[in-house]
Amino acid sequence: MEFRLDKSGDHRVRSAGKCVASSLILALCTGTIGAQDFSCPRRTVPIALRDKENLPIENVSVADIEAKVRGKPVKMLSLAPDLRPHRVVVIVDASGSMGSTAAEPPLFALEFALAWHFFEVNRQTSQIALLVFNSHVTEVVDFAQGNSAVGDKLQQISSDHSYAKNVKGKTALRDTILAGLQLLRHPTSADALYVLTDGGDNASERNSADVTQRLAASSVRLFGVLLRQEVGYRNRPPDESDPDELSEMASKSGGEILTAAAWHGKQMALSADSEAKLKSQETLARLYQTILGNKLLEIELPFPIAKNERWELRLSDGARRRWIGTHITYPTTLMKCNSE
Repeated sequence: MEFRLDKSGDHRVRSAGKCVASSLILALCTGTIGAQDFSCPRRTVPIALRDKENLPIENVSVADIEAKVRGKPVKMLSLAPDLRPHRVVVIVDASGSMGSTAAEPPLFALEFALAWHFFEVNRQTSQIALLVFNSHVTEVVDFAQGNSAVGDKLQQISSDHSYAKNVKGKTALRDTILAGLQLLRHPTSADALYVLTDGGDNASERNSADVTQRLAASSVRLFGVLLRQEVGYRNRPPDESDPDELSEMASKSGGEILTAAAWHGKQMALSADSEAKLKSQETLARLYQTILGNKLLEIELPFPIAKNERWELRLSDGARRRWIGTHITYPTTLMKCNSE
């Protein structure tokens, strides 16, 4: 499949059929999202290690990793590939800040191109669901409908030249992240939310602490790509929250903001490859491995945790000299023992 972008945002894909409409109604604040058993002292956390070229690092052992919590060392027990099936909810921002401006093409066209690329690269190996939102969720394709329904919906939206009229309103990003959690039955750390947005929020009822707590209790990891306009132009409303809030929520969950993306003329520019040494598609495919090619690290804590604790995980001195420029993605907050 060729992945083509132009400044008008027209990227052509092949449709496997007509889109499947969804009538799912989401309950954001009711029910329990598969609380995990954070027994002490042992637990298993998802981690991803990649080098300065954003390629996964292989042949890493527990001897190459060290960690501390409250200044005391954490014992490394085992490190192995995460072979569990992965599920990902792709969340696409269709609020007013994603629309067209006089100086720039619409960011929503770039978003749907990114969503389509993620779908095409990972459709054979992962289960994918889709949410589109502004001040509320406007489109839902859940896991029960299957991956083909996600592709149909993305193709339908991308080929609908009148869809721009639906890109409007405020941004309920935090509430939609919680809606994405609702799509994941019996969630684990093999599951993830992948958000395409400019990172602002000016319509959610839930705050970042609520989202952070629910992500931690479910073990679901949050990842994102931040959409940017050209330098010097700001289309984001002044009442929206700072994108750093999204980055912090992602980091605490064991995810991260993978890259920023913007139009550069007729092409996509990614901050993860600022020198443009690779095609954007290749850079993105490497970054996806942080979500879907992670490892599981089993640890033993030095003491029972009575409250949520921040901890530091890093490569040993020898490993840092071996793999210069390594980036480690892991949940930066440890949940208290037997937390619900």
